[in-house]
Amino acid sequence: MQSNTAAGENHPVNFPTFSVENRKADPFTIADGRYVGHDGFIVPKDFDEFHERFPQYVRNWVNRHADRFAPKEDLEDWTQDLLIHLQHLPSTSKHREAGKEDIVQTFDPNKHYGASQPRFFNYINLCLGNKFKTLHSARMKNPLCFSGNVSLTTLIDDTDCTQADDEYCHSHSEYLRKRCERQGKQREDRHLIAEFADFVRREDSGMLPAMGAILAAGTSSRAAALLGLPAGRFDLMRIRLRRLGNCFVSGEQVPRRRRPYRRRVKTKAISSPRDCRVTD
Repeated sequence: MQSNTAAGENHPVNFPTFSVENRKADPFTIADGRYVGHDGFIVPKDFDEFHERFPQYVRNWVNRHADRFAPKEDLEDWTQDLLIHLQHLPSTSKHREAGKEDIVQTFDPNKHYGASQPRFFNYINLCLGNKFKTLHSARMKNPLCFSGNVSLTTLIDDTDCTQADDEYCHSHSEYLRKRCERQGKQREDRHLIAEFADFVRREDSGMLPAMGAILAAGTSSRAAALLGLPAGRFDLMRIRLRRLGNCFVSGEQVPRRRRPYRRRVKTKAISSPRDCRVTD
């Protein structure tokens, strides 16, 4: 079997500082039915020769381009799928009319501006990349490959491992358990707010607008603006609501509401006419 280059043995694929996007055609020759690049690289005549000379190339390519968290089983499956892709052309491929049977045989140095080592492996990388995108896209559309799937057969009796009731799903799914806890807390909060609203309606119905404004606006400043009240007056209503809430929780008697404080205005006493003395 012939080597990588005309003078040396098989070496790891190591691209030199050469841009494969260079559109200037490189010279190449043909020897014994094989393309030989200007750098001495001998293009494999078919997939069998390619895989014999570079047995780990596709595996290493998958390791570089796959997700680093991908399990080893997936890496092995992708490697085998890509090897099969390189080894067999589709039955409808136009290259079969020319007697070609695999991807390696379809390499044309005239179309890829030469037969050097970078030119050849750039073509192989393009073929692997296109097929890998197709494989990955099909995997992402497969519901069985979703990372968030929950196994329903763990710890189930071996006699009936194909059935799982609602209790089992909720007890073994952290997402369902948290969602149920969140929904339960929301129901309790709504029930508690309804009871407190009835309590405010009985004890001090004048605070209901302030309570509704706080629930709707979320903040005291927005609630005051919603009711059209000055901030100082709304703060008094908020303090009153807090006292009502403490009484609602503790069961104590609600204190009487204080009357609004009015500043007293001192009037100046006017002296009577009797006190007025006329002096000459």
